[in-house]
Amino acid sequence: MTKKLLLLDFALAVIVCVLVVQARDRWTEARKRSEVMFSQALKQLPPPPYSPLPAVPGVTAAAYSAVALKCPFSADRNPTVVVEPPKEPPMPPLPIYYGIMNLSDGETAIMSAKAGEPSQGIHFGEKVGEFTLLAVEDDKVTLEWNGKTVTKKVSELRAPAETSRAAASRLAEASPPKTQQPLAPADASPSDDIGGGARACRKGDDSPAGTLKDGWKKVLIMTPMGNGCHWERAN
Repeated sequence: MTKKLLLLDFALAVIVCVLVVQARDRWTEARKRSEVMFSQALKQLPPPPYSPLPAVPGVTAAAYSAVALKCPFSADRNPTVVVEPPKEPPMPPLPIYYGIMNLSDGETAIMSAKAGEPSQGIHFGEKVGEFTLLAVEDDKVTLEWNGKTVTKKVSELRAPAETSRAAASRLAEASPPKTQQPLAPADASPSDDIGGGARACRKGDDSPAGTLKDGWKKVLIMTPMGNGCHWERAN
């Protein structure tokens, strides 16, 4: 038993000696490598070539337009703003045209702003209601409204038949009653055509309103210049 213990102790001692020798050899090699590494000066390498970074563009609002146009919380966004032009007001009723006279101060048209209103003398360039009288030629009347030229036939500017009859009735009521003649006077008949399906009265025709002659009926209209007179087709 003692012999075996001695052999074991000897083997352990040999192993310890071997380990110590190996450790000493490795430490010596490591020290030599360290001396060699730190004793030599390192060769300095040239720096790599320098290339500047690309310039960063400035921040603009247009670059982020997609943020506003594609907003998930407002799908109706649209950069195109549609501005509707102001609507033009509707044209007012046309004035009433009764005829034209050539006085000392030039041609004067007898007109009223609308049916039922008293007529008045209008010179070219003057206003009648919201319209400006520009010209009267043949059977056409040229007006100006809201910067636009309006050309109408005389027949389109005539007073309605009801208005003419009412004016004639008022004139007849205001005039003293006249003795009815069994026949109309010889000069009580339509004269020249004045446009719009109407005819002028003859000079000296003093027959009352409503006189019938050859299918024509006499109509009297009160104007500032006196009583207006013309003949219309009898219905």
